[in-house]
Amino acid sequence: MENLLYTINLAIHILAAILCVAAPFYQLRWVKLRGKLGYPIIYPFDRVIEKVLSLQPRLCFAFNVTLIVTGFAFPLIHYGFHGAWREVSNLVLAIFSAKTILAFSGLALLVHGVWILDPEIQKTFATFSPTEQPPDELLNRFWALRTTRKRTCQLCFGLALTIVIITPILRFYK
Repeated sequence: MENLLYTINLAIHILAAILCVAAPFYQLRWVKLRGKLGYPIIYPFDRVIEKVLSLQPRLCFAFNVTLIVTGFAFPLIHYGFHGAWREVSNLVLAIFSAKTILAFSGLALLVHGVWILDPEIQKTFATFSPTEQPPDELLNRFWALRTTRKRTCQLCFGLALTIVIITPILRFYK
């Protein structure tokens, strides 16, 4: 039973990790493609991009929470079946701690992106018209907010990639 629970938890953890890295990767691809078209608003295209980019951080938030929950489930599964914590090296404890800090840092960035940054972007974009370009001050604010979102996304992508890169150490060292 322990192996079954561990395997199910591992499958969910790996799937969440893949999706957590994929979300900012593809979001950055959208942003790069849009950046090649320049600064005037292309209303239909920008509206689609905003719908996609508004959903991605929410999905990543769910994936990140799943990663945290399943990450803590690994030692709990062992403890539940053996009544004691598994003996591990200092390296494994350091990597587990680093993963935890990185995951909670990513979660903090996502909270900022989902509940602070995205509503500002959506509120600004809602004032745009499909038929005419917005005033320069509103357009500059919009592009500044999008740049902030892009930097936040790059940081989230880096955190997620770092977690994926250091995770195998936990599987091979005891």
